[in-house]
Amino acid sequence: MSPQLLLISLVFGLSTVAAAQPEEAPPATRRVGQTPVWLPRGAFLGTFIRKGAVVPQARLQWQLTLFQQKKDGIVLLMEGGGGWAAGLPDTAVEGFDAPIHSLYEHTLMFGVGYRNQDPAGLHWGFQVTGGPVWYGAHYRDLPVEHDSAGLMEGRIHVGYRFGPVVLGVSGGYAEPFSYTRRSVARQFLGGAQFGFFADWR
Repeated sequence: MSPQLLLISLVFGLSTVAAAQPEEAPPATRRVGQTPVWLPRGAFLGTFIRKGAVVPQARLQWQLTLFQQKKDGIVLLMEGGGGWAAGLPDTAVEGFDAPIHSLYEHTLMFGVGYRNQDPAGLHWGFQVTGGPVWYGAHYRDLPVEHDSAGLMEGRIHVGYRFGPVVLGVSGGYAEPFSYTRRSVARQFLGGAQFGFFADWR
């Protein structure tokens, strides 16, 4: 099954489960949006790790609630941000002496997410997004790179609700696509992702 079909099946499956729940939800479990839709409703602070490159990421997230009933919610997402590498491999090309002086990657992602809020305060969810990534690198002996590609990303998160704000940890993976095959920096884009999130819908 392709990733697109898997995503569609997952979203519609969650919608069916949520729709089967009672119409009314206790006030303690219903998430009522307090932040206007045009303002950020979430944030992520984490890092990508791939092939020796460690690239911290700071992002803001805009959310549009498509479905909210009792504990379950489905949202449309737009998430933007980026960062510069805090750690780099010894060489950009294996077997050659080609040090990297700097690396950056900035993204603007769009997608869908699922949120589950337990009455006791436990919160969990996931999201699948895709969008452009703008990246670049400076080397000692290679031409400077400034390029763009696509990036697909999946993230899960677990946290706890403190009043109107949910705080917790998040992890996932991102993989570039539609990239320039001659790019040296492309091999360091995305990868394993770990960090912290906040949600204040």
